[in-house]
Amino acid sequence: MGRALHFARMGLFYVVTALFTLFLTLELFAHLLLPTPVLTQWAAPHHIHALGHLVLTAVLIAAVGTGLHPRLRRIAGLQGLLLVVSLGLLATVIALQGFHPDQAFPTFNFTLYGVVAVLLALLHPERGQLLARGDWDRGLAVMAVVAFVPAIAYAALEVAKQQSGTDPVHSGVGHFALMASLAVVLAALAGLAALRTEGWRLPLWSAGLAVVALGLGSIAFPTEASSLGRMSGLVAVVWGVAFIAFGHRWAPRGTHAGAVPFVPTN
Repeated sequence: MGRALHFARMGLFYVVTALFTLFLTLELFAHLLLPTPVLTQWAAPHHIHALGHLVLTAVLIAAVGTGLHPRLRRIAGLQGLLLVVSLGLLATVIALQGFHPDQAFPTFNFTLYGVVAVLLALLHPERGQLLARGDWDRGLAVMAVVAFVPAIAYAALEVAKQQSGTDPVHSGVGHFALMASLAVVLAALAGLAALRTEGWRLPLWSAGLAVVALGLGSIAFPTEASSLGRMSGLVAVVWGVAFIAFGHRWAPRGTHAGAVPFVPTN
């Protein structure tokens, strides 16, 4: 009976993981290809907000999709997923001054993702390691703290824009709330990478590449809403690259940068 339950749980885990990964992938491409504000350009450009949506969705795809392969499935992926959905939802609720999953983006998205994330946490083969201590890295922790202050300042500014409603083209569809959530989430992922729990290179690369993408977008569109501007965008690119490089300063020679040793899972 115990073995049958184990196989049933694992089967359900793989099914939910595969379906959620497919859903997120379709959402990512639909947002870029369907006649959304990214293409129709409404009354104001939405490139930075579209990029923020893309980055957040890509981070989720990585956190969920790696669970499909035993060699890539590590507890840091689940920890990152839970951080993204919980902190993203919290920031959104604050920005929108309430919980309105039936009315406002991105509250509905984070709520839906949160339900699925909890289900995956209950089914995850390594769920017993969810609160396990990692071998934290002081250097990465310092870099995460350095990024934390401007990230929270940026998030606070986006929350203020969302609540003021002075730019209804963007605030009316919750874009400032989305960007505030993204800033908080990326700061948290950088902190998670510094803790170096099993599979810590996933949040390392997720945070680093996401910040680089937002920096490049800000350099390309310095005057758009939520843009960091050219100089701050350049700083973001430098930080993102340095964060990834610093995390791999002791990587064993001859191994792939994202490789992790294979450990059989339950």
